[in-house]
Amino acid sequence: MSDLKRVDLGNNINLTLIKTSKFKTNLVSVYIQRVLDRDEVTKNALLPSVITSGSKNYPTLREISHKMDNFYGASLFSNAGKRSEKQILEFKILGVNDKYIDEKIFKDMIEFLNDIINNPFVENGGFKEEYLHLEKQNLKDKIKAAINDKKAYAQNKCIEAMCKGERYSIEENGYEEDIDSITAVDLYNHYKNILKTSPIDIVVEGDFDDDFVADAVKQNFKFERGDIIEIPRGKYVKKVDDVKVVEEKMDITQGKLVMGYRANVDYMDNDKYYSLVVGNSVFGGGAHSKLFNNVREKESLCYYVFSSVEKYKSIMFVSSGIEAQNYEKAVKIIKEQLEDLKNGKITDTELANSKSALINSAKSVTDNIGGMSEFSFAQSLGKTNSTVEDLIKSIEKVTVNDIVDAVKDIELDTVYFLRN
Repeated sequence: MSDLKRVDLGNNINLTLIKTSKFKTNLVSVYIQRVLDRDEVTKNALLPSVITSGSKNYPTLREISHKMDNFYGASLFSNAGKRSEKQILEFKILGVNDKYIDEKIFKDMIEFLNDIINNPFVENGGFKEEYLHLEKQNLKDKIKAAINDKKAYAQNKCIEAMCKGERYSIEENGYEEDIDSITAVDLYNHYKNILKTSPIDIVVEGDFDDDFVADAVKQNFKFERGDIIEIPRGKYVKKVDDVKVVEEKMDITQGKLVMGYRANVDYMDNDKYYSLVVGNSVFGGGAHSKLFNNVREKESLCYYVFSSVEKYKSIMFVSSGIEAQNYEKAVKIIKEQLEDLKNGKITDTELANSKSALINSAKSVTDNIGGMSEFSFAQSLGKTNSTVEDLIKSIEKVTVNDIVDAVKDIELDTVYFLRN
């Protein structure tokens, strides 16, 4: 397993060092947290691609690409994504470890990533108009293209109906109607405010000397800081008064069913949360699950069916591809499988296979560079401090009674069906 060390750099900037000799590359990731907010979500969705279009010292994509070539084919990544009721801006650079080449480039890579983030290309008090115009069109195309993935589209529509009035319903890519009004100057001023007021996590993963990397980060990442915003914890408990049923028609060949449940389990209650996770695996976590074996295999009602848990929001989703004429029967049997779970009708084989699948998934976190970076940031995001080993131990000790206790308060909130 990896060796992990956390360093408080002050001003709500956290450095995490993850040492592993498993890979021939080093990864530096910078995560910037924002509250998921309707008023700024579209601006935030634009920012990563605009920022990585050019910096003060590397003002064009051609010059950035040339720099990446000088780093022996390093890669630069950026993204804005939604995690529960938070929006995360991410900037990453991945390059070969100094041990495998004839020169030392790791410190220069850190310096370069800082230049991209802290010294964006600015003209006339704002981002370059040409870059902003291009990325506005790219974002519009991305938002419009979301409907092409019907499975993801149905999931988002279920969330929209289920969580209306909650931050979680806000689209992570923003809204097309907001794009045109965003100016280069306004977006740049917004970005400066983000760097000044947001919690920031810097995560370095690879094979390196701790002190060397810590010093390199401190020397380069000097953010101008102000009053840091408070990122509130997402609300995870909500009682359901009436089940919402939403049907949408579209010219499609296969219906998409999504059922949203309120699980009402605090992820910071370690025992209960991992009992929910194991319970979800028994319910719909794979080919070993009740949903797969009863809805798909035994009754042949669907093309696919699975369940998933949104950790921080404590919502469970069931997603399935079905024919329209099977809608009522599929919903009925899905509900029956959940009742069996609540009543403890879980075989030893179901429990063992569910635990095995989850443990194998946990172990695979270390299989690729970046896996532990994401895991450690997730712990920071949730203000928890579990290791992969802790997670595995929590899964191993879950009993049927633990699952029954964890799932007893699950309530159906919304049924969404996209049909032809």
